[in-house]
Amino acid sequence: MDWDSHRVTCPQGHTSAVWSAWRRNIRGVPIAQVFFRREDCDVCPLREVCTRTTNPRYGRGLQILARPFQEAQDARRRDEQTDEFEARYAIRTRVEGTISQAVRRSRLRTTPYIGLARTHLGHVLTATALNLVHFDTW
Repeated sequence: MDWDSHRVTCPQGHTSAVWSAWRRNIRGVPIAQVFFRREDCDVCPLREVCTRTTNPRYGRGLQILARPFQEAQDARRRDEQTDEFEARYAIRTRVEGTISQAVRRSRLRTTPYIGLARTHLGHVLTATALNLVHFDTW
């Protein structure tokens, strides 16, 4: 992406034909729409793995975030490819798996009990039962 000249180059080396003015998406984040020439996209060997966004007048298209947002997103995606991120994310995966198991095996989202003390006791017993299931699996 060449931010200064408002051009994007695809993996096949074709440059974009259109870079729209900045507007905002439904979340209020500034975006620009970028489109490539139809002549370039129609004969491209990578068309099947390219974006699906099209415009009747142009070829394939992209929506890109404003520069600081796009650079932050790109940096985050690079970080996700590291071993350190995978190690940190493995912890989250285990926690989310435990929560999912608790929801599936018990009435964790709703409680049949009236009163905070009884509800708390129900949660403690559910957690104990899940720990026994995990211990049995281990």
